[in-house]
Amino acid sequence: MITLISDESGQISRILEFLTYSGIDAESSYSGEDGLFVLKVPERQYRQASALLKIYMEQEPDAPDKGHEETAASSHTFVGSDEKYKDNTSSAFAFLAVGALLLLVLILCSCDILALPLTFASQPFMFLALFFLAFAFLIIGVLSLKKADTYKEKMKTEAALEADMIKWFLATYKKEQLDYTIEAGEGALPRAEILCLKRLDLIRSYLLREYPALEENHADAVSETIYQKIFEE
Repeated sequence: MITLISDESGQISRILEFLTYSGIDAESSYSGEDGLFVLKVPERQYRQASALLKIYMEQEPDAPDKGHEETAASSHTFVGSDEKYKDNTSSAFAFLAVGALLLLVLILCSCDILALPLTFASQPFMFLALFFLAFAFLIIGVLSLKKADTYKEKMKTEAALEADMIKWFLATYKKEQLDYTIEAGEGALPRAEILCLKRLDLIRSYLLREYPALEENHADAVSETIYQKIFEE
């Protein structure tokens, strides 16, 4: 079980009823030590429960602070290799720029081009500290660039895998099949906001069954893309 939300108020019981009604196997407990009500859900239902919780938050003005829910959700968000590549590249150039600039300032001061007391003769400890700091920044920048190159290679594999998954799913399942499966399991199609989550959960389960090595948060991201192609295009 994964913690979905924790709060000091008794509002947790109402959220529990809402999630249970929506088909989530949620359970709540009270931590006397922390003075918090804790609501937990199965890992396989976490994404659906998180989406339902957001719907509840929007509909209930006296709902608990969204910060608890957003903190828990952020740790389960899939970050693709393309985003990691961009982050590492930007970080690398930032470290390289700062390191190079700091090193340039020290050189200019040592050559008496800049009238700053940052020479080894006037401030030996400060000079050495800044020199090693600049050197460290340059090393971090180079290592970040190497890491970015690794993610750049993974981007191709990841993109090919996602394209393969989307192509397979669209060729195998149709909108009517998905809705029929949901209707057969529920007895009737649920209301619109619940139906959307049921569809996403069903798409996700099919993906994980066909690609068992796929990470669950990656399956969540691909499920949203497939959902848009089937139901929104």
